[in-house]
Amino acid sequence: MNAGSPDTPRSKSILILSGLRIFPVRMGCHVRTGGIARALARMGHQVTIFSLGGRREDYKLFGTARCTSRVVQIEPNLVEEIHLGLVIGLLQTIGRRFEYPRVWQYVLLERGIIPRRLKALLRASDVVICDMPWCPPVPGPWSSKPWFLISHNLEHRLLEQSSTHHRRAAPWMRAVEAQAPRRFRDIFACAEEDQNFFRQHDSSGRLSLPIIRCGVDPAAYTVSSGTRERVRSELGLVEQDHLLVFSASRYPPNTEAVEDLRKFCQEQAPFLASHRVRILVVGSVLPGPLREGAFLATGRVPEVASYLAGADAGLNVVTWGSGSNVKLFEYLAARLPVISTEFGARGSGLEAGKDYLSYDPPRLCPAIELFLDGGTREHWRAHADAVWRRHERSCDIQLLVSEAVLRLREFHPDSGNLSRVAQGMVLPLDRG
Repeated sequence: MNAGSPDTPRSKSILILSGLRIFPVRMGCHVRTGGIARALARMGHQVTIFSLGGRREDYKLFGTARCTSRVVQIEPNLVEEIHLGLVIGLLQTIGRRFEYPRVWQYVLLERGIIPRRLKALLRASDVVICDMPWCPPVPGPWSSKPWFLISHNLEHRLLEQSSTHHRRAAPWMRAVEAQAPRRFRDIFACAEEDQNFFRQHDSSGRLSLPIIRCGVDPAAYTVSSGTRERVRSELGLVEQDHLLVFSASRYPPNTEAVEDLRKFCQEQAPFLASHRVRILVVGSVLPGPLREGAFLATGRVPEVASYLAGADAGLNVVTWGSGSNVKLFEYLAARLPVISTEFGARGSGLEAGKDYLSYDPPRLCPAIELFLDGGTREHWRAHADAVWRRHERSCDIQLLVSEAVLRLREFHPDSGNLSRVAQGMVLPLDRG
């Protein structure tokens, strides 16, 4: 933390407690949590993400050396510490293999059964932020500190729509989320749906429940010259081909949507061929690269920005789930026009017909025709740029976080001079 004179604003030491490793981002929840962490760090706060478990490759790399943690400097003021202890690693592996929800993680944290390093970080922090309700406040001498919750959606709604094991945990999770307004200083909602739920269970009415939508860092979607041409060449596309991209991690609503897309490409092969349209699925929703006629897939990739640069439009075919879809904001940041179901655009603030092309799931072909007949690539790029500028305040994660925490005194470097803090925290819209 910053020392300085008594008149110098003091940055806060902020701990973000996560059940999963965040960086490099691979899923929509990673994009949002990582974006919130970066935004707080860029405000001058000292931010540490403590991830209770790593990814498969982390254990392969560090297991033989009996390392129990890994520390990664993400950028100035932002560090991620990944716990690689054997017990939590095994519980995580078993849960994933048998598709059990992370109830075990909640139980350990709620009972204060945590790694020694996490205890040290909790003692040193000024503010603690729990990423998702699977991470409850941890009992101990740090209980009196301000604890906040990042809500990415209503978890019990997702559990209700998932596998048998998950459905069984849905009533329990609903009770956990209903208790959250009493257990946290405040909650960062992602959309009106979860905000309204938490408000209904805030009997005291003390929470402000600021919404931090699934915004993104626009700088992360800026690519170097020639990227579009390189990506399209690697995919075997020429300039006359039209590429629609669907960015998706392995997440039940995405998995079902991808299967629907594969079926669509098989059934509408003549239509797609005659219109020179290809559909590219980017991300871990599929295990590896795939090419089936007009249907293309990359599998897991280190970043999506280059593939978005190679596309002509962003596609969102999701029809169920909770919260809102980060992919929509990624498309806008990459200046891609959007073709989406109305459900897929929920929580984004985008207006059908004005900001994106809306379609009902059985009628994707007419939507594609409307896109192809609606203008040149230059026209659609200009349209996408206008949409981004129109919705920048609800798409740029730095602006979203700055405005959300402005009303929360726990994040003020100097609570004695709020006007000076406000001037430093609210960012102008016309930055470079």
